[in-house]
Amino acid sequence: MILLDTSFIVSLLNSRDVHHKKAVEILNNSGENEDLGTHPLVVQETISVIARKSREQSFNCREWLSKIEEFFESLRILDFTPAAQDALKIIADSDCELSYVDSVLVLANRYLRAPILTFDNALQRMCKT
Repeated sequence: MILLDTSFIVSLLNSRDVHHKKAVEILNNSGENEDLGTHPLVVQETISVIARKSREQSFNCREWLSKIEEFFESLRILDFTPAAQDALKIIADSDCELSYVDSVLVLANRYLRAPILTFDNALQRMCKT
């Protein structure tokens, strides 16, 4: 399984994004047999980012939300709830560079031994695979 972060999902679905071509290339090279997944908190964060970007960049919000809903249907949504103190430790270990959502992804990365596709350098540094 490969875990997807908000930064990767938004870049993948937004053709205007600076990382869009790289996201498409990475996903195309990941292999068809590889399961893609994410955490429910990433779903929530992605929807919030898309709503904000649609206002800032004059995107059609309904069109974006429809696109993201369709995309999330193709993903495996993890049933993974770490202890809050474990997430807080990850945040502290990152010198507070990571959000709570990022810390949960790091824990999922470590627990599942699954790589994370992200354009967030701080998140990437904290991952084991």
